[in-house]
Amino acid sequence: MQVPRTAKIIFRILSVFLVLMALIVLGAQLMAKKSIANYLDTKLPPHIQLDYKDVDVNVLNGTAILEAIDLKIGVQDSIHQSAVAKIGAIEIIGLGYWHFLFNNKISVKNLNVERPVLIHYSKENNSDSSNTKNNHIALLKMIHIDRINVIDGKVTLLKNKKDSLVMQLDSVNVEIDDVTTNAEIINSKIPVKYGSFEFGSTSFYANLGPYEEINVAKIRVEEGNLSITDLQLKSKYNKTKLSWHLPKEHDYIDLKIPELSFKSIAFGYDKDQFWVGTGSGELNEPNLEIYRDKLLPDDTDRKKLYSEAIRKLPIQLDIPEIKINKGFIAYSERVNRETTPGEIIFGEVNAKIFHIQNVPEKKEKTRVEAKALLMNDAPITLNWSFDAKDKSDAFVASGTVKGFDSKHINPFLESNLRVRAKGEIQELYFTISGDAFSSSGDMKMKYEDFKFSILKKDRLRINKLLTVIGSIFVNDGSKTDENGYRYGGIKAERNPTKSFFNYLWINVSDGLTSTIIGNGKNEKRKK
Repeated sequence: MQVPRTAKIIFRILSVFLVLMALIVLGAQLMAKKSIANYLDTKLPPHIQLDYKDVDVNVLNGTAILEAIDLKIGVQDSIHQSAVAKIGAIEIIGLGYWHFLFNNKISVKNLNVERPVLIHYSKENNSDSSNTKNNHIALLKMIHIDRINVIDGKVTLLKNKKDSLVMQLDSVNVEIDDVTTNAEIINSKIPVKYGSFEFGSTSFYANLGPYEEINVAKIRVEEGNLSITDLQLKSKYNKTKLSWHLPKEHDYIDLKIPELSFKSIAFGYDKDQFWVGTGSGELNEPNLEIYRDKLLPDDTDRKKLYSEAIRKLPIQLDIPEIKINKGFIAYSERVNRETTPGEIIFGEVNAKIFHIQNVPEKKEKTRVEAKALLMNDAPITLNWSFDAKDKSDAFVASGTVKGFDSKHINPFLESNLRVRAKGEIQELYFTISGDAFSSSGDMKMKYEDFKFSILKKDRLRINKLLTVIGSIFVNDGSKTDENGYRYGGIKAERNPTKSFFNYLWINVSDGLTSTIIGNGKNEKRKK
């Protein structure tokens, strides 16, 4: 059967057309590949050096793949290098030609960054900052990417090429949706706008200075909620070796938090100030051990109260509530070489902290409501409030202790104060109001058969003479009002080189002295 002449002509035309289309597609791919290569080779700023193995382009589906990338970024007008990166591949999927040609817009469905390894060198001084401060990026087209995926990355921050590790994140995976920038946005503090954001990392390390570091097993950010697993903030040395490295007193710290979470995290810039806001936060079963070697020279640096510290944060912060569940705190001091450091323990710590914020227009005070078991035995409470924006650093604190047998705290008293106590504090209440300089308040106690023994220097034997003299001034709890209470006043001056908790302790200590040694009467009732 002979094929009609017309069909042959049509077949030949189609064949020629298909060949022409194939040549056009091939030419377009070659041109696109050459254009991309030419841009990467000639159009990047001189402080950015980019090497890569190959570029693969498919113009039919709008795909481009850049493989085996080696990127080096320097500081403009400087010989210093600020970052290097090795990237397995960058894949662009769904490049919108119509938007590119007619809408002055670069539109991409997916941008995948595979196995990036980024090393950034932090500046040791600001000598180069003036060269980059006023740089303006002239972006000619709007860019929109439906989704950016960073797959199995690693980020390392170094102080400089030869110095120690500052921060490191491993197995980093990121998903960002609806990413947009243009000529105006790209020169803002945050150079892109985006929709949803997800982040994950299997490990995080940060060097907090010469003495502490932080490690995290897992970080996850999803739908604005942050969860952290197995956070550890601890000293780099054990207690003995830390003292060898210290020129003055400094706490040994060992903090473990199995689970930490915050809801609804948001951040941005208000004019030139960076702000961070969250929903409620929660710390589950935190365990904190603090140790201080008091044989070292005193740390005479001025300490900020918490109100001042929050007020002077370099960012604007707003956290409405943090809950602490089933915490544990142990504090010990080494005051002499001969005895084991005494320890104060707070078990079953449950607390709520409200309104940690320094937002000028917000009036809520920061409040702490905490309860625990002193020496894992006696229920205690602490209520404490302050306004971080009040420059006087005024505060109010109140607390209670109930059913405390003093023998449980004797290891600490014997080691630190050369005192041994006997008797039970059935009830103790105190209220304190003060500021950055001084405080006052009152206390009432109900206690029974309370006695102190003063120890000799070896802390093993009782100094009978001083104990007898002391017993003359100490009331054992027998002289009380009709309800069984003795009362005392509180007057204290703050030592600005000490912490808030030292300030709180000297207030409680003054109240205990006044209550036990004084006349025990309620002076307010007299008035």
